[in-house]
Amino acid sequence: MKLGLNIYKVFSFVLIFISGGFFLLSFLSLFFNKSVFLEWEIMHYCGSGVVVSLIFDWMSLTFLSVVGFISGCIMKYSYYYMEGEKNFLRFVIVLLLFVGSMMFLIVSPNLISLLLGWDGLGLSSYILVVYYQNESSANAGMLTILSNRVGDVMILMSIGLLGGLGSWNYYVFEMVDSAVVVGLVLVAGMTKSAQMPFSAWLPAAMAAPTPVSSLVHSSTLVTAGVYLLIRFYPVFYGVCYFWEALMVVSVMTMFFAGLGANFEADIKKVVALSTLSQLGVMMMILSAGAVSLSFFHLVTHAMFKSSLFMCVGFMMHNLSGNQDGRMMSGFNHMSPVMSMYFLVVNMALMGFPFLAGFYSKDLILESMFMMNNSYLLLIGLILGTGLTFSYSLRIMYIVSGRVWTEGSQIGVSDMEKDVSISVFGLVGASIVVGFFWSWVCFGEGESIVLSSVEKYTVMIMGALFGGGSYVVMNSKLWGSKNFIGPHMISKMLYLPDISIDILSKPFVSVGLSLDKVLEKGLFEFYGGSGGEKVMIKSSGWLEASQSSVMISGYLLSSIYLLISFYMIF
Repeated sequence: MKLGLNIYKVFSFVLIFISGGFFLLSFLSLFFNKSVFLEWEIMHYCGSGVVVSLIFDWMSLTFLSVVGFISGCIMKYSYYYMEGEKNFLRFVIVLLLFVGSMMFLIVSPNLISLLLGWDGLGLSSYILVVYYQNESSANAGMLTILSNRVGDVMILMSIGLLGGLGSWNYYVFEMVDSAVVVGLVLVAGMTKSAQMPFSAWLPAAMAAPTPVSSLVHSSTLVTAGVYLLIRFYPVFYGVCYFWEALMVVSVMTMFFAGLGANFEADIKKVVALSTLSQLGVMMMILSAGAVSLSFFHLVTHAMFKSSLFMCVGFMMHNLSGNQDGRMMSGFNHMSPVMSMYFLVVNMALMGFPFLAGFYSKDLILESMFMMNNSYLLLIGLILGTGLTFSYSLRIMYIVSGRVWTEGSQIGVSDMEKDVSISVFGLVGASIVVGFFWSWVCFGEGESIVLSSVEKYTVMIMGALFGGGSYVVMNSKLWGSKNFIGPHMISKMLYLPDISIDILSKPFVSVGLSLDKVLEKGLFEFYGGSGGEKVMIKSSGWLEASQSSVMISGYLLSSIYLLISFYMIF
């Protein structure tokens, strides 16, 4: 243990070095249009081979470099945030287990080898969420792992069904027409990426340490479901009605998450709900068929959202763990570097021109307007985009306020050098990665033609919705006694309560009843202890009956006859 706390810096350097190597390999793969495919056959039975497959193409190498770079920056940031933590080695090991599982999932085109990384993500994320070992983190961890187990079961069932088709590798199929398989994989992706109705676990998982949220809940775990569907889309797009349903679900997720973020006071949950909203954007454009565009937004979102979590973590650390956004004003005077970072990444989130989010989100909006979609979906998309702009402005206004709402003694200082460097890497990527990867992913993009009305639709709809919301909220109809109020909206229509009370409590009550009736009832009297009493009584009766001389002689003659019979025959 001579390394001590320097273990953060060592692994930070290693991860960033590995990221640079993958970054160069992704360019070589793209430039020469080459991919590397590795496969190990473990066993072969009845025409089906159980293999571990690894694929290194431009997409997997790019995502590997993104995950490695973000993990390295967060490892350096953890040196500051986890200061004073006694079990820092355990934290580092679990974080590396998570990163390794994510990297294995990225390069796995085979459902069986993918399941190893998929389950590793679920296990390590649960350990990280319950890291603080209090009641709220335990509840959040249980909700997280049970929601993700639904996706694990779906992957296992799809493995069983794909086994009948001869292979578990998606690249050997031209098209998978089995609606059941497509539906199972879609549900698995929805659970991992927290689409409705599986959205409750992502805001609850904010009980984890902020470096974990910055890595797990912005760029890796929650995007694993999107990445899975991106990989399987070329062979699954034939079952179009499932993808249409996914588009409706993703637009609903984007809208309700954005609406909830505008009413949420916990600033860390605001960032979590914004992640949920952007996951809805990725799923929506993927279900529309734009695979490269979905991956492009996944990369840009990973950069600015992880740096946004790190800025929020810095503010929480200076406020002794307080997450209430109403207490976070005045940082622009006391921490100007952090405030600058925070404003830049928020502008990237809202799609400010020439930052990372602008290139992907603007292209997504234009592509959706070019398609023949339902007007309801377009309205949901426009409102979701407007709500993203709204809650980004809200938290920018809160943080950059001039009034210090805490006590008279101020213990806030600006970022230290190591922290500033770790955040600066991701903030710099939030500025340049959109421009850079737009040329890489869409060097020969199709021209987009929009009418004058479509160009200003987002602005007009946003103004109308904002004005209408202002009128309603200032009227007498809006109050605490209403059915639809701020609390209900901030809870995403009580989705966490529905997930816990309606879905979980019936099973808990049934289990309690079975425990009383069977374990402590029938099995208690007729099972182990009851059977013991019956056997003791019956053996006592047998022993008493054998004490008679006549019965003893009868038993001896019977034993003699059996022995004689066995010897003769």
